[in-house]
Amino acid sequence: MKLIASFFVCALAALAQTPPRASVQATGNGSVSVTPDQAQINVSAVTQAATAQDAANQNATVATNILQQLAAALGSAGSVKTVYYSVSPIYNYPRDGSPATITGYSVTNTIQVTLNDLSIAGKIIDTATQAGASRIDSLQFTLKDDTDARSQALKAATLKAKSKADAMAAALGLKTGAVQVLQESGAVISDIRTTAPTAGGAATPVQVGPLTVTANVTISVEMTQ
Repeated sequence: MKLIASFFVCALAALAQTPPRASVQATGNGSVSVTPDQAQINVSAVTQAATAQDAANQNATVATNILQQLAAALGSAGSVKTVYYSVSPIYNYPRDGSPATITGYSVTNTIQVTLNDLSIAGKIIDTATQAGASRIDSLQFTLKDDTDARSQALKAATLKAKSKADAMAAALGLKTGAVQVLQESGAVISDIRTTAPTAGGAATPVQVGPLTVTANVTISVEMTQ
């Protein structure tokens, strides 16, 4: 038993004295361009009145009309839902520095349109403004399913990170070995736009552009002779 115990002690001591292998860390960025197949449009009805109740009642009338008109224009090409609602006091700030006073209330109801037919995006914007929308907050092109695009971007980022690690190791006359750490910081889809109706009653033009899906990866690999 003493012999076995002595053997394990020696083995642990040897492991403790073994220096860690050198490693190299690199980051990679990958991106892919894809065509969007969905759009989201946020429109808001904003009303103001002397009392919160009056502002809310007016807003309910306007928002109901917007929802009905949008639903009729969309048909089966999309859906609508309320994504934001607020009631806020309107303050007057006297120039003489005296306390602010409430002069009325503002109510905001933001409606999001999810659109599967991108060709009618301009028509939906016009419908909303004609129905009483105070603001067109945003138009964003998206993907119904971004799984494949994100995977492609991550793959491209990983290959770039590995290539950088190989280059740095080669500069020292070494090679890369086993992967120690592989970490991704997430894939991002970029293409957020804002738009507004064209003056003079003309139809709002909307040009659909490609989406860019970007991913970042950090890799750490051993370096060997």
